[in-house]
Amino acid sequence: MEHQRCYIYSPTEPEERARKRQRTSKPHFQAQLPERLQTFRDMWSHQEERIQETLEDADSSTQEAIANFVSASSQDTEDLSLAIPTALIILGPSIASHGPFFERLGRRIKHDTNNIYVVLTSGESPNLKTLLKNLIKKVTSRVDDDDDDDEMRRPLATSRNGPKLLDFDLGHLQEWQKRNRAQNIVLAIQDSNAFDASVLIELVDLLHSWLDRLPFVLLVGIATSAENLEDRLAGKTLRYLQGQKFDVTQPDEIIEKLFSATVARPDARLRIGPNISQRILKRQRDHVQNVQDFVDALKYAYMSHFYANQMSIFLKDGISFEDLSSDDVEVARTLPSFRSRVEQLLDESRVQEVRKLLDDDYHTFRVLTEAIASGQNALSSLNAAATILSRVRQALQMSPEVMCSTIWTRAAAGEIIGSPFLRETMLLVRRVPSDKFAQLLNALEHSEGDFVIDPRPYKQELEQLLEQNPDSTPLRTQHDVRNDSVRTTVVAQKVLLSKHKAALSKQDKAYSELVGRFHDEMECFFSSAFINPQTLLLSEVLIYDLKSPHTEVFQPKPRYAIERALALPHDYLGCDCCSGVAGKGEGSALSGTQPASAILYQMYLESGALINVSDLWSAFHAIAGEGEEEEDGESKTMQRGLAELKYLGLVKPSRKKTDHIAKTMWKGL
Repeated sequence: MEHQRCYIYSPTEPEERARKRQRTSKPHFQAQLPERLQTFRDMWSHQEERIQETLEDADSSTQEAIANFVSASSQDTEDLSLAIPTALIILGPSIASHGPFFERLGRRIKHDTNNIYVVLTSGESPNLKTLLKNLIKKVTSRVDDDDDDDEMRRPLATSRNGPKLLDFDLGHLQEWQKRNRAQNIVLAIQDSNAFDASVLIELVDLLHSWLDRLPFVLLVGIATSAENLEDRLAGKTLRYLQGQKFDVTQPDEIIEKLFSATVARPDARLRIGPNISQRILKRQRDHVQNVQDFVDALKYAYMSHFYANQMSIFLKDGISFEDLSSDDVEVARTLPSFRSRVEQLLDESRVQEVRKLLDDDYHTFRVLTEAIASGQNALSSLNAAATILSRVRQALQMSPEVMCSTIWTRAAAGEIIGSPFLRETMLLVRRVPSDKFAQLLNALEHSEGDFVIDPRPYKQELEQLLEQNPDSTPLRTQHDVRNDSVRTTVVAQKVLLSKHKAALSKQDKAYSELVGRFHDEMECFFSSAFINPQTLLLSEVLIYDLKSPHTEVFQPKPRYAIERALALPHDYLGCDCCSGVAGKGEGSALSGTQPASAILYQMYLESGALINVSDLWSAFHAIAGEGEEEEDGESKTMQRGLAELKYLGLVKPSRKKTDHIAKTMWKGL
């Protein structure tokens, strides 16, 4: 071995290969899944009830006013000079919210009055003839707008004592009205801005001519303004309408109410984190402005938490130690918040407590359940503090106006305490005059949640001070800038400026003391309530803030996925034949085993603005090999690959390529 540089060591192989251990128990990839699903259904059922109540209350006053307008619009058939009762409903620019509003309005009108309610959209009314056909079908068959056309019973096309009626003749409605005696025929134009102006003009003229025989009432949904609708209609047509305008709650206000009723609710057992909340709200403001999309995003967040997080079983109401599996407590010990708590106990030299948490499952379970209860109380206090801060700014009319949802997301991210935003608010509270202080106390008196300050004693004391005030001017505190004066003193040819407090009256001193006590108590409440939720034990269970699933579902990037699949096909196909590693530090190389579309796409990226078909074919032939050639010299594989790229929209022929080479390249497409 001295003259040998190396030698090969070949160990003796055992006679028999070691047997693979057989699994004796079934794998639990979805531990406690039925219990978690039941907890999810219970929580989401409560959320759905709150959502429906919020939507009903958001525009209940407007719907009631419209229903009263329809009920009071009974026409006198003998008076032919009456105009068509018309309700101009300003719905705002969110087209997606118009349909749900008219559905809720239809249920309200049908329930409260003896009226026939029909909704027509621009898609089913391209001209007057088609509009009248749909109107007659829906009225005579007594179906809703969302039913299929084939389910509608067509009206009779003949009259017993008269000539045959066409299917768009309003005489069908007259015969139906004689049999049913409806109070009004309410015709709702859902998207009037999308209607052709000539169709609207002809419809109004026709309805007015039949007004002595049929009691029509128009409901016109407007996305812009009533003035815009007046500009589109002729002056003669406007005289046929007797309109009244109704303003509907805008979608951004409804989203704020939904956010307060679901995410920022004091008794919510699962909180949506600040990252997800900001993405949902930003998407609502910038893109969709649809209530249903907000609800879907919120429900998907709940589903993701209970389906993917095994620890969500701790959110079950009345959970016991017997409800857990053997791995649940062990998994809880691996959470980052649990590890942080253990490190904190070690820093405090509480070694015995750490040993019990790591060894005793029942003791760990009790600590975790207590942490869930205390964490929910802390989050409820944080929610109440964010709501109180929003109401304080609204009562003091501070600018710029900040939405309650924005304050809540900043508070959930731990950015409120010690921020200039909070300092500015508390400074204005210290300087508030007596008239605005009374408004602030009235706003806080009706507050809900864990607001520990009772505003009633402050309100009574303020009333006593105002009764003792000799004049009607508001009382001011010593921190008010109007009580500061600047004095100028010249010393040794130098000008010195000094601030002095003006002499305060007895009532102003008492008022300053009152506001100071209120300010200190509120500041103490904010400092204890505004915490960083990530420091809570089991914050991963109490708060769902994983933005990647939500982003992939509600903001997908299909073009990026397709381009990556064509550039790296082996990552998606899972095969070794398409890997084609070029070298160290380089990407995947082209190989003949890759799909034709992937080869052509990578060659397309490497080419310039103009592609020579001869060079393209030579390069493709060198990589893919010989194939069956067509009459023009191109293989079927290459043509199929180019067709796939064109179908995906990744490669498009440029109009500037007028030479015969470019024309030949795209001839097969």
